[in-house]
Amino acid sequence: MRSPLTFEPRRRPASQPAVTLDPFHLSGATVLAVWAHPDDESYLGGGLMAAAAAAGGRVVNVTATLGEHGTPDPVAMPPARLASIRQRELDHALGALGVTESIVLGFEDGGLDAIDPQVGARRIMTVLEDVEPDVVVSFGADGVTGHPDHIAVGAWTELAVAARSPEPALLQTAVGRWLPSDLVTAMDELGAFFPGFTPEPSRAHDVPLALDEAAVDMKLAALSAHGSQTEMYRSHLGDAEYRRLAAVEAYFPANARAWDLLTGSAMAE
Repeated sequence: MRSPLTFEPRRRPASQPAVTLDPFHLSGATVLAVWAHPDDESYLGGGLMAAAAAAGGRVVNVTATLGEHGTPDPVAMPPARLASIRQRELDHALGALGVTESIVLGFEDGGLDAIDPQVGARRIMTVLEDVEPDVVVSFGADGVTGHPDHIAVGAWTELAVAARSPEPALLQTAVGRWLPSDLVTAMDELGAFFPGFTPEPSRAHDVPLALDEAAVDMKLAALSAHGSQTEMYRSHLGDAEYRRLAAVEAYFPANARAWDLLTGSAMAE
């Protein structure tokens, strides 16, 4: 099955056709995706994860928390109830992406930045030892939205990957740096970004992925499964703009192994 990804080395001129390519050599690879909350995987890594699964790879999704505090009304939606809802949503979303393996670490939502990074990293190390991934996907230092849970999980994952020999390739999501400014403004109106946080401009070595229509459809199906969290954004943006949001996906190659995959040197070993 053809990968639904196309590769853009930079922001390309509108007149330049995208080149169909799998820049991270995902065919048959084992990919471990590490996130903070249910729905992170669909917004930030759904295209890449679906492409890896479709290419015959093994994809394992790790979620640090069940997002049990992700509601403005905890009386109507107490943590235990919301956690149950979000677990079901996560299962359905992963199914839409073709991902069949899921690990929930069971940390409390909203408090990951208070945990000793070495403690979090050891939990990730245990998963790395069990899964033995070729590629690890997680957050970068900005956490995409400035969310402390996102930043913490990204730091844990980076520590865990660096402690493993040989290191798997580490890809850090760069979605926040590639969202069009009008979408950033619209999402910020609903509180998607932490107060005072401003997404960085795109970096020279970010790798934006142009998802074809089928890939965007898969992401939208996964996002729809997370209705308790995503419906307000879809309603606010409208279907066309929400689709444009789902089509944005980008990564930064965060270690030498990831650079090897991009340049093809790993394939020549």
